Amino acid sequence: MSIDWNHTLKRWRGAPRDGSLAWHSALALISALLLIFAFPTYDWHWLAWVALVPLLLALGGEITRRRALWLGWLTGIVWIFATENWIAHSMIFFGDFLAGLAYGIALLFAAILAIFPGLFAIAQRHLVIRFGWKAFGAAPFVWAASEWVRQWVTGVTWNGLGISQVANYRIARLSQYGGVALVSAEVVAVSAAIILATRLKQRATGRMASLLLMGAALLCFLPSTAQPIRGAAGAMVTVVGVQPNLPPNGSDDPESFNRDLEANLALTREAIERTPDKAADLVVWAESPLTLFHDNDEMLRERLGKVARETGSYLLVNTVAREGNNLFNSINIVDPHPLESDQHLTAERPQMKRYDKIRLVPFGEYVPFRPLLGRFVPTITGDFTPGKDFVVNLLRLETKRSASVSADSGVVQPAIERTTNFIRVGGFICYEAAYPELVRGFVRQGATLLVNVSNDAWFGNTAGARQHLAHARMRAIETNRDIVRVTNSGVSALLTAEGEIVDELPSFIAGTQVWQARARRDITVYVRQGEWFALSCLGLTLLLLASTAIKSRADQVPR
Repeated sequence: MSIDWNHTLKRWRGAPRDGSLAWHSALALISALLLIFAFPTYDWHWLAWVALVPLLLALGGEITRRRALWLGWLTGIVWIFATENWIAHSMIFFGDFLAGLAYGIALLFAAILAIFPGLFAIAQRHLVIRFGWKAFGAAPFVWAASEWVRQWVTGVTWNGLGISQVANYRIARLSQYGGVALVSAEVVAVSAAIILATRLKQRATGRMASLLLMGAALLCFLPSTAQPIRGAAGAMVTVVGVQPNLPPNGSDDPESFNRDLEANLALTREAIERTPDKAADLVVWAESPLTLFHDNDEMLRERLGKVARETGSYLLVNTVAREGNNLFNSINIVDPHPLESDQHLTAERPQMKRYDKIRLVPFGEYVPFRPLLGRFVPTITGDFTPGKDFVVNLLRLETKRSASVSADSGVVQPAIERTTNFIRVGGFICYEAAYPELVRGFVRQGATLLVNVSNDAWFGNTAGARQHLAHARMRAIETNRDIVRVTNSGVSALLTAEGEIVDELPSFIAGTQVWQARARRDITVYVRQGEWFALSCLGLTLLLLASTAIKSRADQVPR
């Protein structure tokens, strides 16, 4: 049996007008599979660089708009459903949904989000038909624009293509300039260059491939941050993280509450005994089913205040605040040195402010379209009101340094030296870590250290927890801030501004960890300018599409 290699190569390049739907759909499915393996649980991030090659090949022929939409949508729905079906896990085990219904909802969710890869495919097909294969040079910008439009329309930021590169710091640090959109564009540029390289005999196509590769290579040599502030290296902060590993649907009865509260207090005291000088600057409790009404429960405030005073540590806890008929998912910081009255408040000793979660989880913490869905769909954890303000608290840290002996002279150095440092802490809750603009808001308000508390037990053993970690890790890189991440069941770790995961706690155990975080003050381009790159990509895409319409009308004018 002989193989017609010329015919096979011609089909692979996507040139024939009559390429079969089955062949093009197979290419789209290959792209979807490559994207799936590029994200957790697999984390084969290098596959992302070639993942769109098959889809782009399918878009290289003179296909219809309907087929282009189908190919992009098919890629999207398979990729998104496979990587985000942890949604069904939460509904089945904690929302009492039937398995078939839960997976049906997850599939519907994926089908809606897949519209945006479909729009990318339509736009790219239109550009190729009008400008030829050199139009693949626009693919990185069109893709970045489609990701931003998805976020703007649906509010869903999860698993943007650039997130796959969070473990590759040289690439991920591009987010310090243009956010995740720039990282996504960098990745797509390689797939586009590969496509263009199949037609190097065409001069324009070859030049475009060279430009893409040179541009992608030059971006890798950008410095890690832009315009750092003088003296930006900040204080080292000793932080204790408490991971309680409580069942996400725990009981609210007083006996269970007291048992779980005492367990958290015991873990806290045990961890502080392991810190240098048996003292910590900050203790962080995870978001968990342990419902603490800090503002409304005077006895609880006293118990937490006593622990803070005994340990000399600021205590950051996830709480529920009640104001009238409104409930807020909140963060409170308990001061170990309480002031007797407001008249003692100064710029160096301000009152600790409560943070109310701004981005609530749909169907978990509120019901969208309540007039329509409210009577049919209950919330899983409660019915909360969103907060409005980015809250950053100033913490006054006193560091005690003990006496030391010089190895050379044996001379005892000064006995005890106390130094005072000030850090500004911004804390955010759960999947707010997936929203770059939100985390950026805390840094713009002056945060030098970030804290993320979460309850990832809802994910179970699915890929959701590792994907959530990847988003928080990218927030650390793009803002150039250490993030202390403490969760109910894992993944709890210190995420450094360089993207490192430090001393990760094992998942699904009750335990504690001591971290040395650094407060940082430098400001990245992304923190200053926000989504300038994504918006520029959107503008460029619209301009290119408009130019194709003008060219089309010009071609129809009789000459």
